[in-house]
Formats: sequence, structure tokens, C-alpha cells
Amino acid sequence: MYGSENNREDSEPTAFRRAEKNYKLYYDNNASFKNKKNNKKPKPVDLTEVLDFRSILECHHRNGELPHGVIVLQDKDGEEWKFTTEKEASLRKFKSVSGSSLLRKLRWSTLGLQFDWSNRNYNVSLQHNKIPEALCELAKQLAKPALPAGVEFQPEAAIVNYFASGDTLGGHLDDMEADWSKPIVSLSLGCKAIFLLGGKSREDAPIAMFLRSGDVVLMAGEARECFHGVPRIFTDKENAEIGHLEKQLTQEDDLCFLKYIQTSRININIRQVF
Repeated sequence: MYGSENNREDSEPTAFRRAEKNYKLYYDNNASFKNKKNNKKPKPVDLTEVLDFRSILECHHRNGELPHGVIVLQDKDGEEWKFTTEKEASLRKFKSVSGSSLLRKLRWSTLGLQFDWSNRNYNVSLQHNKIPEALCELAKQLAKPALPAGVEFQPEAAIVNYFASGDTLGGHLDDMEADWSKPIVSLSLGCKAIFLLGGKSREDAPIAMFLRSGDVVLMAGEARECFHGVPRIFTDKENAEIGHLEKQLTQEDDLCFLKYIQTSRININIRQVF
């Protein structure tokens, strides 16, 4: 996330922290589920206050208009985005270690300019691979609604977050970039999640919203100064909402990724540093 995060448990929890705890995954302590990790029953959570943009869009589509500030990007029939070439993919196949076992342990990875976690800044002298060109082009297109006419987004760094059941991303600020006038482009893939967008203080109560696979969030303008986080992902079949992915990932080469994404969420957030 390349940002400021504070995980201290204060005696008086902030409004943001209370929202995180409200939506976080907790399990029923019923004895029948004890010591059966895979069969634990999640405690019910009230989701009535969570914004559901799918329902909002369906309502406004019937009226022939969209709410102010909401933009729909239509998929192109038959087009698929690939962020690596066939040659690059073949070079990354290793048979000595199970890729799926390593993937389950992965929590984050970086693309482009590397962040120096000790000094809390971007270190341009560190060796790094460029962000894949296809991902750069996609990010440029997605960033346009948040930029003045004629200004182009320059993808320079990205972080990929990997979420499994029970994983969270604590409330934080993305404040390490030199130019806050440029948006952060955040792509969601896989299982549905709850995203919290707060204010400039942790004392500001955040707005909760669902993010589904294919959704894009642009953190732009004053939102660049707001706390945000992910307190919950839904990995059960009833709420994960990845049926459309299962229909698309039908080839033999897709099976490994399909098995992973059925119970996981991937977030790719791309940013212009300078």
C-alpha cells in the first residue's frame, strides 16, 4: 500500500476501527465447530449499510441515466487482458516447487519502482522490472475520468495484494507519492470484498461498499488524503460472486488459477510516483 498505517489498539477505538471490527470475519464459538477450521461457521454480519453499486446501477439503468460521478466501462466482446507475453510466461515455469503452494503463502508483490520500507520512500536506484505494458495501457485508460483533459497518467509503481479468507487490510493512507494530484488506480479480481472509505481522520466514520471482481476504484482528489481499508472478503460460494469468472476460465491452463481465485481476492493498485 506504500502508506501510513497504525495498528495500535487504543482504549477508545476510533470510528474507523469500529467499522473494521463490525465487518471483520468472526467465527461462531459453538463447540460443534471447534477444532474444525475448514468447517467453522462465520458469525452473521449486518450488511444493510454497505453500498451496493450493482444495485444502484441496475436501478439507474432502468431510468436511462447514471448517478453523478459514476462511470461504467463496457467490456469489449472477445477481448481479454494479458499482462505477460507467452515467452515471459514460459520462462516462469518451475517444476521443482509447487506454484500453488507458494501462491497461497504470498501476501503482496511489487511492480515497477521499488519502495524502501526502512526509509519509507521510493528508491529509484533499486533494480526493478517495469510494469507490464498491457497493464500500463489499461491503467492509463482507467485513470482518465480522474484527470484534466490532455493530462496522461504515468504508471510508475504498483503493489499487488493477495487476500485469503480472514485476511484484512487495515485502515491506512497512501501518502508516499510526490504528486497527490494523480489518482491511484485500484483493480479488484476474484472474491467480493467490503471496502471502507473514511475521511482525513480515523475519527471520521467510513462508508462501506462492496467491491466485486472487475470493479475499479480511482482514489483521486481529496480521497487521496482519506483513510481506507478492506476488513472483509467473502470466499463462500453464496457471497463470493465469481460465477462469471468460472465460466471464462475453462481451459486446462486456467484450472490452477481458477482453484486459487475461487477462495481469494487479488487487488492491483497502480500509481504515478513523480
